[in-house]
Amino acid sequence: MNAPLLTTPRVEPFFFDAEPGTRFSLYHAPNPQVAPRGAILYVHPFAGELSRTRRMAAVQSRAFAALGYAVLQIDLFGCGDSCGEFSAGRWQIWHDDLALAAAWLADRDSGPLTLWGMRLGGLLALDAAARLEARRVLLWQPFMSGRACINQFLRLSEQLQDPAPGAPRSTAALRAQLAVHGAIEVGGFEVAVPLVKAIDACDAAHVASPRCAVHWFAYGGPAPSKISASAQRLAERWGAAGTALHFHPLDGAPLWSGAGELDLPALRDATCSLFSGDPA
Repeated sequence: MNAPLLTTPRVEPFFFDAEPGTRFSLYHAPNPQVAPRGAILYVHPFAGELSRTRRMAAVQSRAFAALGYAVLQIDLFGCGDSCGEFSAGRWQIWHDDLALAAAWLADRDSGPLTLWGMRLGGLLALDAAARLEARRVLLWQPFMSGRACINQFLRLSEQLQDPAPGAPRSTAALRAQLAVHGAIEVGGFEVAVPLVKAIDACDAAHVASPRCAVHWFAYGGPAPSKISASAQRLAERWGAAGTALHFHPLDGAPLWSGAGELDLPALRDATCSLFSGDPA
């Protein structure tokens, strides 16, 4: 079901002072007409998927705020409207950004913290959950392997129109080019070796257990049995460490990369239905 939105939701855009530079953020104040439910920190996707999903994330943030959650959206260093070139982005800097944002939220809301990550942001949220002492993690179609994310990003070069003559097209060839030159540009986004290595090394099965509830929403197509089996294996691995993984499958196979805005009402509705109660 769709959560009722405030007639005049209070959204505050601002910039964090951070090292290096500043970070653009949006704060969605919780609905004062309902009991406060805690704070939600949003972790956005990688490269072009950020702009493609920005409106969808904003709509969901307003829905969360209407339910009584304080929500913060932050553009990580080198991304969106924050300072820095995308090529200068680093996994550790992004971790530091999340710690800064979580501390800012804690100063304004004493309730439990939920980390909400989309795509690669989901893997980053999982990687940060233990140290940020999150009570809950919400995953929207996450990459559970950083290497899979980078491989998909590199494969986008195969979809570019009129590639340069002789340009490498296979993922292996592109990785070789990256290793030689130290950086590679795909679709207007240049990534450097240090970030690629850090993302490659991150895998959900090996991050520190979040020791909290994890809600994983995912579209199964084109291989629903494969992603369900992956969720089951991860649930068994994490269960021994005290992590409760709840897998929420959805029908379909949306195209996350591409041009134009993406909106997935079924995903938003399912999330609102869960969070309008008290998800464990």
